[in-house]
Amino acid sequence: MQVTQNDEHLLIQDLDTGRVSSLDLSGLGLSGQLDVGLRGDPHLAMTATAAAVIDRASGSVRALDPATLRPVGPVLQLPGPLAGGEFDDAGRLWVAVPQQGTAAALTVSARGAAVTFTTEVAEPGRDLGLSVLDQGALVVDRGGRDLVVATLGGTRRVTAPVPLAGALVPERTHGALAAITVPAAGSVVTLGDVGKSGPVLSFPLRDPVQEPAVPFAGKVYVPVRETGQVHVYDPAGRQTGVQSIPAGRGDLELQVREGNLFINAPGSPDARVVGSDGRARIVGKYLGKAGKGGDRPVVPVGWEKAPPLVPAPSIDPIFPNPFDPTPSHRGPAKPETPPEPTGSRTTAPKASSSGGRPSAPRPSTRRPSSRRPSSKAPAKKPPPPATKPKPKPTRNPYTPQQVCNIGSGGGYYVQRSVSFHGGRAYLLYSNSTKKNCAVTMKTANVGKGTNVWVQLKKQSGGSPAYDGGTFKYYAGPVYVDAPGICVSFSGGASAASASAGWGNCRCPWKG
Repeated sequence: MQVTQNDEHLLIQDLDTGRVSSLDLSGLGLSGQLDVGLRGDPHLAMTATAAAVIDRASGSVRALDPATLRPVGPVLQLPGPLAGGEFDDAGRLWVAVPQQGTAAALTVSARGAAVTFTTEVAEPGRDLGLSVLDQGALVVDRGGRDLVVATLGGTRRVTAPVPLAGALVPERTHGALAAITVPAAGSVVTLGDVGKSGPVLSFPLRDPVQEPAVPFAGKVYVPVRETGQVHVYDPAGRQTGVQSIPAGRGDLELQVREGNLFINAPGSPDARVVGSDGRARIVGKYLGKAGKGGDRPVVPVGWEKAPPLVPAPSIDPIFPNPFDPTPSHRGPAKPETPPEPTGSRTTAPKASSSGGRPSAPRPSTRRPSSRRPSSKAPAKKPPPPATKPKPKPTRNPYTPQQVCNIGSGGGYYVQRSVSFHGGRAYLLYSNSTKKNCAVTMKTANVGKGTNVWVQLKKQSGGSPAYDGGTFKYYAGPVYVDAPGICVSFSGGASAASASAGWGNCRCPWKG
């Protein structure tokens, strides 16, 4: 689930079904639903008075009524893919357009979404990341070292102390301090007083991370999911504290809202709320669990008079596809192309040697016929659809050795690996620790949270070592102490998987 909220409505997006529900916070009833589907990269953004759904893969932006989730106004089509997609404090929606090398500010209203400001930030075609600031946006050029602060007044460019390949930034940055996490360089880059392009500093990462560091109240919070901890640093890299959620599994979620930093782990019964003074308090997420959240009554005071839940309206016959430019869309969508008859094969147009588009027909040299032309106009063949540029695949910034070495001792080297569609599972061993290590590295959907898992077991028995969850880069590491004993390992991501049989042992029957 992903949650987007303002003071009046709560939008809940189910990432497994593509369904979005709007919860009216005044009456705690469902007021609308919308199906954004699972294709592309749909992203919801909301401000105090407006909401939008951005398909960052295709570049479509559509304004929504926050209460009913009905699309309003026409679809705004930008050259995809896009980066970013959050509102600043002035109510402007900022996105980066890598294909054009620009950053754009959009207004979203009851009339729809429209571009109001565009500025150049990089060469066209560069891999860009974007974090929306209180005023404007911070654009990261992952192909170099440029950090660009884009505002309506223009752009300011600063140079990072390390290459920014694979850099991670939070979607929204609150306050004057900005942070850029660069796993490939093992560093966090900080930009002080981002509105005035303050000092640019960096400090080393002490653990592998899958989430970007989040700046808050002058400090940098670095989530480390292997330990269930969030390390706290000042902009120069001096560690000032640590927040621990030992029961958490999976990626740690950090979000700044209403002057507080919320730290959540999906598998933990508790969360941490950090104030601007750096002090954290524990909040129980479920009734009857530890923390102050468990002290609330079963029926909160005042809810006895609240209106009953409003049943959500049906999705399909009412709400149109948010990325369909036609004003209305009733009933189920028809397939774009009819199914190919059995035994037949369609021949694609021959591409020209200069472009990849079908070659234009040459003018005919035959003399015109003396026969009278037919009264029926010849049917015009529809032009072939333009090929949309595909986004460049993101490279995993981690290696199996880095992940295993940071978790238990060092000296791990790869012994075996098996690949599957979307990833590869690795088995490593360390002569110093005498332990086997397994990790699954993603090669598809890198940087996007998807289901990933890894398992390692030894032939002599015992419970296998397992790690799985919604991760952005890898699952694991998991360890087994089995010197001289056969081990097997397996891993997978989404619906694909692979496994390797017993090996890396000295079998007794072979002496």
